[in-house]
Amino acid sequence: MVTRTDKNKSEEYPEKSGIKILMVDNATLGQKFGFSFMVTVPKKVSGKGRIRRQFPTIEKAKQFADKQSKGARKDGEAFFNLTTKEKQEIGIGAPKLRGKGISITEAIDYALLHLKPEGGEVLLSKAIEELQTSKRMRHDVGDIADSTLRDFLNKSDRLKIGLGHYLVHEISAAQIKEWVSSLTVGSQTKANYLSITAQVFVYAKQKRYIRENPIDDLSDNDRKELHGRLIHGGEIKILSVGEADSFINFTADEFPEFLGAVTLGLFCGIRTEELKKLTWNCVNVSEGFVTIDATIAKKRRMRHVTIPDNAQDWLACCASRKGSVAPYSGKKFEHQFRNLRLKAGFQDEAGHSIWPANGMRHSYGSYHYALHEDSAKTSKELGHKANDDDILFTHYRALAKKSEGEKFFAIKPAASAAKIVEFVG
Repeated sequence: MVTRTDKNKSEEYPEKSGIKILMVDNATLGQKFGFSFMVTVPKKVSGKGRIRRQFPTIEKAKQFADKQSKGARKDGEAFFNLTTKEKQEIGIGAPKLRGKGISITEAIDYALLHLKPEGGEVLLSKAIEELQTSKRMRHDVGDIADSTLRDFLNKSDRLKIGLGHYLVHEISAAQIKEWVSSLTVGSQTKANYLSITAQVFVYAKQKRYIRENPIDDLSDNDRKELHGRLIHGGEIKILSVGEADSFINFTADEFPEFLGAVTLGLFCGIRTEELKKLTWNCVNVSEGFVTIDATIAKKRRMRHVTIPDNAQDWLACCASRKGSVAPYSGKKFEHQFRNLRLKAGFQDEAGHSIWPANGMRHSYGSYHYALHEDSAKTSKELGHKANDDDILFTHYRALAKKSEGEKFFAIKPAASAAKIVEFVG
């Protein structure tokens, strides 16, 4: 028992534990006021480093010492309960880890995270096939567009050829980067392949085939090395005001069955896949908006798109406003719409298409933003999430001037060509 007369004399407690308790004076600015008990736990007991704690009573000091001693004994018992082989592995492995500055605990934590995944050891090819099946099922119930499914299947099949023979949990960010880099495609297409790959690994994580997604380990610099900085004006191409004027007038004269779809794509920014499913009863010209309901919207969120004045005039020229807005469906629509663009002059000398990707929608977004100078407003019309507008308009901000936006939305049919018919509903 430590008493007042035991100051400056330490007591080992518990016996043979190596833990010492010492009575010390309490002092502030040279003035002493009572005493307390200092407990010192040596490194060989704590396993970490020397621990020193001060307590107001001997009882609390001993409680702490008991706890530290029991913890040390428990750790020791755990070691002695190891098999001979496990002790040998620790003996061999610990110096190697120490040389790399890695503790045994860190090594074990890493192994638990990366080895023997909870969902089982699965080849990447199997995970891809499972996700492809899921995508097909969603397509069958109308949740995924034809073109979206085709693109995913094509690109994921190529991923399966490249990395499918590896176990999912063993694939690293470096391997993914090397594979994407090896593809002999353009920058945007490489970015698309990386996006498809990311979908596969998100699925794998949800199925617990992996604990961590290797895609997350790709730095911004890694991505730039793969496909460059895609978010800038040079990657987005739009129709000039003159090209847009010429294109819609050519459509009205030579392909009038496409006039409704072209008008809504060019001056309302509606996606081509949405136009193919849109019906005229969703086009409310008298109220000035188009309803894109959740069954056809890409993001499965209903939205109302404003019909500008010039688009109302073009819609008034449409001969038929019943049934589907698009004159054809499926591949026939794609074929005939491509034929329209080529005949409208969007081809080079060899007859290859020079129509910009998503030309109508990107033109709308660029000129709408230039006219209104309100990214949130344009983002809402396009059906993007509110927090997407900063990224979206990094694309569009430099592509058009306000004066061009004014001219774009002033493109109207010639008075002699307009066949104005009053809309009902």
